Amino acid sequence: MPSPVQNGPLSAATRTHEATAQSHKNAQLNKVAKQFESVLMSQLLEVLWKSSSTVGGEKNQAELYRQMFQGPLADHLVSGGGLGLASMIARGLGANDDHASHLPLSMPAPLPLGSHVPAASGPTRATHLPAEAAVPATGALLGLQRAATEMLAAGGGERWARDGALRPEDLGSELRTPTAAGGEARFSVRDANGYQGYYKCNLFAFEMARRAGLRVPVVAREAGWGFPSSNRVTQDASDGSLAAGWAKVATGTSPAAMQDALRAGEAAFLLVGSGAGERHGHMAIVERPRSIEYDADGHIQRVVFDGWEAQPSGARHLTERAWNRAGHPGHAGDRNGLTRIEIIQLSRPGAAERPERTLSDTAKSSQLDSVSSNEPRRTTQGGKEHS
Repeated sequence: MPSPVQNGPLSAATRTHEATAQSHKNAQLNKVAKQFESVLMSQLLEVLWKSSSTVGGEKNQAELYRQMFQGPLADHLVSGGGLGLASMIARGLGANDDHASHLPLSMPAPLPLGSHVPAASGPTRATHLPAEAAVPATGALLGLQRAATEMLAAGGGERWARDGALRPEDLGSELRTPTAAGGEARFSVRDANGYQGYYKCNLFAFEMARRAGLRVPVVAREAGWGFPSSNRVTQDASDGSLAAGWAKVATGTSPAAMQDALRAGEAAFLLVGSGAGERHGHMAIVERPRSIEYDADGHIQRVVFDGWEAQPSGARHLTERAWNRAGHPGHAGDRNGLTRIEIIQLSRPGAAERPERTLSDTAKSSQLDSVSSNEPRRTTQGGKEHS
C-alpha cells in the first residue's frame, strides 16, 4: 500500500521546508543570473565604446578610465532591471517565481505605524517581498538616504571602520545638559563609546537616524552622553518594548508590512542583533526588506535586506545583506552567529522634542575635544585607557 506521507497532503512543516529551500535556491539562481547578464552587458558596452574613438595623447588615459567604469556601470544597469535577461535566465535554471504562494502561513496585514506585532505560533515560516516591489524614497526613508550620502561622502565611510578615527562633526549632536556638580554633560566624540579601536555599527546607525530626523536613544557614559550598544538595545527589545519609548519593537512582522510602513514615510526600521559572551552585536538601518524567516516561537532566524552598516572595514551601503541567528546555516559574507535578532520601528519626535531621548536621569561632565582631529585621541572604557 502506498505510504500516506507520499500520496497524502503535505504537512505544514514539510511545505514550509520546501518553500524555504526553494527560496534559498531562487536567491542563488538569481545571483548567478544577474552576474551572467552583467557579463553580457559589459560585452555590449565594450562594443559600443569601440565604435567611438579618442584622439591625441588622451587615448591611454581615456582607455584606463573606460576599463574602470565599464564593470561597475554594467552591474548598476543590471541592478536597475538591465535587459530583462536575468529573470529569464533564472527561470531557465529552475527558479520559481511564485514560491511565496506555497507558504503555509498567510502574509500578515500591513503594520500600522507604531504598533507591535505579537510573535506567531506554528512552524518555521519565511516571508518574501516580490523583487519588483521597490520602496519609493519619501519621508523618513528619503531622509535616511540623504544622511547616508552625507556621512559616506569623500571617504567618510572609512572613519567608521573599527580602527577609523571619527571627527567631531561625525557625531554632531548638540545635546547638552547641566550636571549636579555644576558642569556640563554633552554628546562628544571624546565621550563616545566605541571610538578608535572599537566597533562603530551602533554609532553609525544611530547617528544616521538622528540626522534623518528620527528619534534615537542616548545613555550616560563615563563622561557625557553617548549611544547605547547593540547588545544593550537587543536585550531591551527582547522584552517586547523599549525603555523610555524611543521606538517600537516590530519583530514578528513581514517584509510587506515593513514596506508599507516605509512607503508611508513616517517610520523607518533599525535591525539589531546581540552576540554571545564578549562577542559584539550588530546594528543596521534597513532601506528595503527582502525576506524574514521566523521560528515556531516567532524569533528571527534569518533576515535579508538592503541597507547601511558600519562594519570593521568601514561603513557602506549593502544589497541583499543577510543576518543569521546562531544555529541557522549561513553563507560566506553573511553576518552569522547572532544570539538574537530584533526589528525596531523608528519614528519622528514631536514638534517640540529633540531627536535624542535620554535613557538616563543624569550624566557626568564631558571631556572637551581640545586636540586636533588629526592627532590620535584616547578614550576610557571600563577604567582602562585605550588608543
